[in-house]
Amino acid sequence: MSAPTFVASAEPGRVVLHGDVDAFDIDDLLVVLAGASDDHRRDLLLDLSEVTFLPSLVIGALARARADATRNGTAVTLLVRERTVPHRVLHVCGIPFETATAATTVEGAS
Repeated sequence: MSAPTFVASAEPGRVVLHGDVDAFDIDDLLVVLAGASDDHRRDLLLDLSEVTFLPSLVIGALARARADATRNGTAVTLLVRERTVPHRVLHVCGIPFETATAATTVEGAS
């Protein structure tokens, strides 16, 4: 069985990630985050609700993106579903996040 492929969809101010985000995806992820946040000069909602794998290198990249945004007076909000890999990992690492509901996830967005 193969791992779910990493997919990122982005629009200004919002990025939705799907599948396994691994160390090989880090460069692509950084480009997507910078583009959607106008190089961290715009608030960004990063939806991790459908992520199935999140290694420490990616956690570090998310922490750096949050720090870059803070330095620029903006914010990166991490959105996760309860009882998922991102929920557990971010909780253990002490990285702030918001819990997704049906109204805030991609499927529930209008």
